[in-house]
Amino acid sequence: MKAVFIRRFGGNEVLEIGERPRPRLRPREVLVRIRAAAVNPRDWMVRSGTYPFRFTLPRFPIVLGGDFAGEIAAIGPGVRRFGIGEDVYGMQRAFGGFGAFAQFIAVRENVLARIPADLAVEQAAAVPLAALTAWQGLHADARLVQGERVLVNGAAGGVGSFAVQFAAAAGAKVSGVCSARNLGFVRDLGADEVIDYARRSFTEGGRQWDVIYDAIGRASWASCRSLLRPGGRYITTVPKRTDVAASLLTALPAALLPGRRYCRLVLVRSDGRELEAISKLIEAGRVRVHVEEVFPLESVARALDRSRTFHTRGKLVVRVP
Repeated sequence: MKAVFIRRFGGNEVLEIGERPRPRLRPREVLVRIRAAAVNPRDWMVRSGTYPFRFTLPRFPIVLGGDFAGEIAAIGPGVRRFGIGEDVYGMQRAFGGFGAFAQFIAVRENVLARIPADLAVEQAAAVPLAALTAWQGLHADARLVQGERVLVNGAAGGVGSFAVQFAAAAGAKVSGVCSARNLGFVRDLGADEVIDYARRSFTEGGRQWDVIYDAIGRASWASCRSLLRPGGRYITTVPKRTDVAASLLTALPAALLPGRRYCRLVLVRSDGRELEAISKLIEAGRVRVHVEEVFPLESVARALDRSRTFHTRGKLVVRVP
């Protein structure tokens, strides 16, 4: 099968597009013929050797890519939820799970969901990792409650655009932080208020929120703690060392005291059932999927460079031949 892989860490010069063995199926696994795969910061971090969880990486050569959409080409022993020919999407396990920049991938059936009706395959590929990160951060980590005030930093990006929509769908009052060109886009996603970060910082003015979801890692627990109401939660997808320490401290039993503020790190998990819940929101028209650009597999280096700018609207996707 054709795939994008690396044999060592470095810049775009280490990217190779060539033939790799087609994966073999284990019990409870399915073989997915990939039609499209999403581009994530994790991909260029792995390529460059700066991935924070580098110790979880498989041995070289490493096929990049984590989430995908396509159709089931074969099923292994014990598979019960899916059949050959069904259109599915999902993401590999968060740590050590790669292989989506390829024509085929073998995955456990419990990480998959059926692609929502009327969703193009390129849009479907953009959903799993970003949407699950937003979903788990708001529901499992923040335990969002209807009526709470939520601020999303990086509201126009992949994770941020889903976080805005999930928070709005849960009945929260949403403030979205983004660039001037994306103010209208974020407002259309469901934000009650949009903040142009170039004109003013959300940390100014003494305002407070119940949840601050930092989808791009540009803020920190130290800068956001005073902006949280009693019982408020700071959620980050790109933690700093101080954030890790704060998450451990606020998880101690003393954190159960009324009024305590919390720091939480989003460590996304592959979960087909949660992806099915997200699919229902998409099919109901309550969540939209925005893909800024689709690249051919041969242009994966350009796609990774675009991802590194952190100025994309929605997601970037690679089309697999």
